[in-house]
Amino acid sequence: LYFIECSPAMAVGKNKRMSKGGKRGAKKKIVEPMQRKEWYDVVAPATFEKRQFAKTICNKTQGLKIAADNLRGRVYEVNQADLVNDAPTKDQAFRNVKFEVQEVAGRNLLTQFHSLALTTDKARSLLRKWCTLIEAPIEVKTADGYVLRMFVMCFTKKQKTQLSKNCYSKTRLEKWVRLRMSKIANQRLSKVGINEAVQMLLNDVLVDEMSKRCNAIVPLRDVKFSKVKVIRTPKFELQRLYDAHGELPETKEGEAREVEEAEEPVEEKKE
Repeated sequence: LYFIECSPAMAVGKNKRMSKGGKRGAKKKIVEPMQRKEWYDVVAPATFEKRQFAKTICNKTQGLKIAADNLRGRVYEVNQADLVNDAPTKDQAFRNVKFEVQEVAGRNLLTQFHSLALTTDKARSLLRKWCTLIEAPIEVKTADGYVLRMFVMCFTKKQKTQLSKNCYSKTRLEKWVRLRMSKIANQRLSKVGINEAVQMLLNDVLVDEMSKRCNAIVPLRDVKFSKVKVIRTPKFELQRLYDAHGELPETKEGEAREVEEAEEPVEEKKE
């Protein structure tokens, strides 16, 4: 019999305990997530009275993860009444406007119009029995290259001397109303830029003209834009965006914030 003497050295191979990750189940260092965040002001174009309508938060720039890239493309929704300095009218309280962030200037986020829509409660409050709902989808291209898709809604109403309970309209009259609305929208919006077009939509300039011109065909009530959205945009130009915003409002988000330490409640001893 031959006996082979083994060396006291360890066997060749990986030791699972000495791997890169260290010991399994080791506790990670707890980092306060808000320490690596920054606050920003969301700014509407210069055509609106109240420019800074919202605040948002984002991780600070770390290595290849740039904060500006994370912020571009975000969409923020605001009620139209929040963009007015004075007391808003009833018509301004039922529209929600969305803005898309296109550029970051310091702690200000420069936005452009994205879409607008009626609030759900307003749209439902317009519905009535014994009348016809007329809807018209319209596509318009503005002078600066934005393509808008708009959805107009209106309802027929009774005439003053009418005895009948209902006020339904004929199909040929509905087609005529849609055609006239489409012509009015194209004539007015194709001559102006996106910011002027948005102001015409929000101030009911276009709606009033449609109502006045189409009432000759069939009596109408509550002519509204139920939804307007940008479906195509021109090539992005930074200078055009800065011209739309003009002088930017001051932001205090770059200044250091003072955070008060929370005091622990003192338990009263029961006698």
